[in-house]
Amino acid sequence: MKFPQRGAASRSFIIALGAVVIAVLGYGAWMFLRPDPYAMSERIVRDARREVAAEVREFQRQVDTLTREARRDKKDIGAEVEKHREVALRGIDDVVDGARDRLAELDIAIRTQRNRMDRIEGRAEEAREMVKELADEAKQKAQGG
Repeated sequence: MKFPQRGAASRSFIIALGAVVIAVLGYGAWMFLRPDPYAMSERIVRDARREVAAEVREFQRQVDTLTREARRDKKDIGAEVEKHREVALRGIDDVVDGARDRLAELDIAIRTQRNRMDRIEGRAEEAREMVKELADEAKQKAQGG
């Protein structure tokens, strides 16, 4: 009767030892494979730049549609363009704010974080200027056409 108890004890010991080994290996793999915070910050910059460009493209599509309708129907689209412009500018600001929040969560140097945000804000400022220029051009086309 004593032998089955030893077998049960050794089996539970082996299972516990196996669980510990799996946990240690899993932690090691996670430490090795987890993304580098600096690489993640670069990805955030790329994603933000892509999202800002998408906002500008979407605004341009909307303005082109409004301009075509204005030429066809001979109507003033100034107020409508302004409404879409404000939405696009808010979208750009939202992208910048989201990127700022994601960068703040990373464990990277302050100088690096500032550099990344400067790049994002620089691209966002260019996008804002493009949106304003596109809006002005659309208004001029609608009035002149």
